[in-house]
Amino acid sequence: MYKLMEKERKEEEKTAEDLLIIGEEYLAEAKYEEAIEVYKEIVKKEPILPTMAKVCNDCGVAYASLEQYEMAIGFFNAALNLREYLMDEGISACYNIGQVYRAMGDEEKAEEYFKRGERIQQAHKRRNEEAQRIFSSEV
Repeated sequence: MYKLMEKERKEEEKTAEDLLIIGEEYLAEAKYEEAIEVYKEIVKKEPILPTMAKVCNDCGVAYASLEQYEMAIGFFNAALNLREYLMDEGISACYNIGQVYRAMGDEEKAEEYFKRGERIQQAHKRRNEEAQRIFSSEV
């Protein structure tokens, strides 16, 4: 009992960003329920928006892995609502939702999200190329 209380106290001292790393480790180890619990703790700590966006996407991955597809879609959509805070601007969230719809047998919805992800990816690529062009002309 003492060790459990000590572990909980140590987790309370961690920031949301520290806990995100733990959650990612649980995902990598296929410990999906544990990852979800960590993500719940992160939300309680009121993380910064980029962390929250990542948590939503990762939590969706955990739920999808547990075949709890409706929960997964909800979290992926939450990540898409915060897509400006995601490193890939929501490309992976779109792909993940597409995969979930495919697993549910809804190929039409899956394709819709795959195409949405492709559009975001193309826009992302254009912006990166423009930034590189501007930067290289300034240097």
